[in-house]
Amino acid sequence: MIVVSNTSPLIALSRIGRLDILKKLFGKITITPEVLSEVLPKDKNSDYEHIDNAINDFINVQSTTNDYPFKRTIDKGERSVLNLAHELNADILIIDDRKARNEAVEMKIKAFLAYTTDILKQAENDKIITSYKEIQIELKQKNIYLPDLE
Repeated sequence: MIVVSNTSPLIALSRIGRLDILKKLFGKITITPEVLSEVLPKDKNSDYEHIDNAINDFINVQSTTNDYPFKRTIDKGERSVLNLAHELNADILIIDDRKARNEAVEMKIKAFLAYTTDILKQAENDKIITSYKEIQIELKQKNIYLPDLE
């Protein structure tokens, strides 16, 4: 299974020390160098230690070879993951940004477009976490608010 992730899910789960959820659900995920630069800034602090360790463990970094034309203005990280998901024919694209998701639909990316909340709910169903709601509370305590899809 090919899973591509954007920046926000990685930062959210890293801030609460739960990147292991992605590893347990998918084994490996792929990000782009643009996402890497967003999740590991030059002035990184302890909040980013979990991501650094995950990159050495289960997160692969892969460049994209094409830059498809986009109708919307989206940042370079989102552009790169959309391009990579399209090129790899990814099974899952974890992305929360609404404009980027709309762009993915128009690009006819075949991947399932998963919100971070979808991933957490699947982790609860698979008994990887005890409660999606508990994780959501932990994220809110770190001022991270996921799209409310209920």
